[in-house]
Amino acid sequence: MMFISCGLIIYGYFKYGTVYAAFQYVKNDNFKKAEELISKIKNPDKLTKGHKSYYYFTTGIIALNKNDFHKSHSDLTQALNLGLRIKNDKSIVLLNLAIVEFYRKDYEKATEYIKEIRLLKLKPLVKSETNRIEKEINIAQQSMIENMTDSTKSETIL
Repeated sequence: MMFISCGLIIYGYFKYGTVYAAFQYVKNDNFKKAEELISKIKNPDKLTKGHKSYYYFTTGIIALNKNDFHKSHSDLTQALNLGLRIKNDKSIVLLNLAIVEFYRKDYEKATEYIKEIRLLKLKPLVKSETNRIEKEINIAQQSMIENMTDSTKSETIL
């Protein structure tokens, strides 16, 4: 029995890697440890669909933390497309995609993600963060409109 148990643990480690351990470190804002664990997974394509989605969720958040918006967007989108077990996780991915688009200054796309988040049942923390990001998007859009208006006025004066 002991050999079978050890065999199953070893099989599980090699089959599923350290995805959930890394994901837990991301949830606790320990990005260095999360990156260290997730980098041990050499063949993410061999993970099950569920593990693969959390692999991309984790790598997407790590990339966002490093301001690598292209990789973050790509990985978070992949996590979303593969499907996540918990709806709250889906709302967190959508929120982070909105943040990526906000930093890229694509306010329309960020607003689309916010609208998508609003369709889900949100936990209080996600709801408050969504409200905060939505306000920041609105302020940035308003500022952009004012800058465009000001530049148009200065052009007509000349």
